[in-house]
Amino acid sequence: MCRSFRGCKLRILLVYPFLPYPPDDGGRIGFFNPIKYLSRRHEVSVVCLRDGSEQEEWISELKTHCADLQTYERHASRDVYRLAKGMVIPPPGSSAKYWDDKAGELIRETIARRRPEIVEFHHLNTAIYRNFAGSVPTILREHNVEYKVWERHAESASTWVERTYAKWTAPRVKRYEAEATSRFDRCIVVSQTDAAHLRKVSPRARIEMIPSGVDTEYFHPLLDVPDEPLSMTLTGSFDWKPKQQSLSKLIREIFPRIRAKVPEAKLYVVGKGVPEHLRRIARETPGITVTGRVEDVRPYIARSALLLNYLESGGGIALKILEAMAMRKPVLSNSLGSEGIDAEPGREVALADGPEKFAEAACYLLANAAARRALAENAYQKILESYSWDVIADQFQSCYEALLEKRRYTHTGLAPATSATARTAMKLS
Repeated sequence: MCRSFRGCKLRILLVYPFLPYPPDDGGRIGFFNPIKYLSRRHEVSVVCLRDGSEQEEWISELKTHCADLQTYERHASRDVYRLAKGMVIPPPGSSAKYWDDKAGELIRETIARRRPEIVEFHHLNTAIYRNFAGSVPTILREHNVEYKVWERHAESASTWVERTYAKWTAPRVKRYEAEATSRFDRCIVVSQTDAAHLRKVSPRARIEMIPSGVDTEYFHPLLDVPDEPLSMTLTGSFDWKPKQQSLSKLIREIFPRIRAKVPEAKLYVVGKGVPEHLRRIARETPGITVTGRVEDVRPYIARSALLLNYLESGGGIALKILEAMAMRKPVLSNSLGSEGIDAEPGREVALADGPEKFAEAACYLLANAAARRALAENAYQKILESYSWDVIADQFQSCYEALLEKRRYTHTGLAPATSATARTAMKLS
């Protein structure tokens, strides 16, 4: 080990609630990028849970990106039982699905074998495993503040059963998240908005902000793909109920308004998990195409005149927006859909709230190529400055070094360092 941690190659263990591969939805993209980029600087090992549905080639491919990969197969058939149990004992909410003490023992064994300097737990769903790390410095990477997701779902859920369950679960998750985050040496959030939400409930948590980013080696402008006039695209994974509700609003209320003013407008919904009842509505609505899962989303982004993101509940950062910006494409979102992204409205991203205003903004942008080009160019520069994983990896490096220097200070009396992102967070708090 170096006398100073500055610039050292570290041993880092990353813990995930599910296999972070393939990177074909927001969750797996957010999990995989740290492995890809941090492994270029450090020795990165991974422990993750899996449900048995993963293909072996995915596991084989992931192994090429890390020094060691250990997986624990949980039985997804017991999820209903686990969720019911989580209604009365911790961990609550979706975290209940991912708790298994045998998985914790795998984490403990991997730590003993790999001897990491830092263990980084991803998502609140892995926070329950903190104690298995013992005295090793720990980080909780909050990809969203979970209690806010539950609170918003309680307000917007479409059925009485879902609203009732969410209203019961939200305050339990809030209490659990407040306590859990305070037990880590650092809690890294993806936006200042999330930092503010978390500080309200967990003032003892040591919070630092490092945004989610985009893999600019993969998502970049495709200059040889021409725009398809009057086409709009929504990308993502639609397995999650809140995303299905937002999609329903888009195709039932917003797109008909657009189509009434721009009869040739087209909407492509690109991604897995669209339920059959929404597929049926799409088939019956002229101008809408639902592709389902695609191997490569980039051609759909590249040919679109306008990328959309309309969200009525959720949290964190919409990676689909960052991906479109990285490909130099204009984005129209509502305020919640772009929450956490430091993009200037009207310059780097177009914002409009409510179905009527959102439709009006879409019509204006479809008819105004100059406005779309300006948005796209400004957005692209923003990505290069703030959201490329090359930039974000530097911020994680600074965080790790400051954390380990502080640990050394505790034992030796040497003056601790403070990371650049932590200094920024202190100025903003």
